[in-house]
Amino acid sequence: MVPTDGYERLGRFMERLRTRFGAEPDVEEVPPRVPGDGRVFALVCSGVPERGFVTGFTYGLSPFRRAKGQAPVRELCITMRSADPRWAKVPAITVAALRGLCPFDPGMVIGYKRPYVPPSRLNSLVLALPAPGLGLADPIDVAVQGADAGELIEIVAAHPAYPSERTAVHADGLGVLLASGADLYDPDRPPLVRGPGA
Repeated sequence: MVPTDGYERLGRFMERLRTRFGAEPDVEEVPPRVPGDGRVFALVCSGVPERGFVTGFTYGLSPFRRAKGQAPVRELCITMRSADPRWAKVPAITVAALRGLCPFDPGMVIGYKRPYVPPSRLNSLVLALPAPGLGLADPIDVAVQGADAGELIEIVAAHPAYPSERTAVHADGLGVLLASGADLYDPDRPPLVRGPGA
């Protein structure tokens, strides 16, 4: 269950995002697979990290992991070169479906049954540590101001991928995607690996 301070904690998380990016997130609730595990939100930041991009954060994974004693507590983040806010909701939809079934560890690849945001054919997520340029390499501290101990939320980046890339990452590791030089923020990029569903 979400701790009783869960909504105050969400407010602190959003305040840290406002301070870091200078943007007010739009908040949308995503129905979770198991309602008793707490609410899941998509925090949509248009124009972040710059004009022409949209960035989305989840909220609902970290209180679940904290309540279950799972460390580190974490949330997911996606950044796409697009004005379509549906991209920013993809990680929250994934968390709502898989929370309690998936640890959301960097290095994981998660598939979806159809493209996330048509006409793009991207329908998988590759989880990784955030790129340093986005300012998310360090955890976000959501402790009450003045508290002796911090309460850190690790941010895990979610990069949309093609089914053929998902298969390649399973076989050969994240380098297939992350070291390719491809523009992973482009929803219309060509697949790096050819194969079924590419």
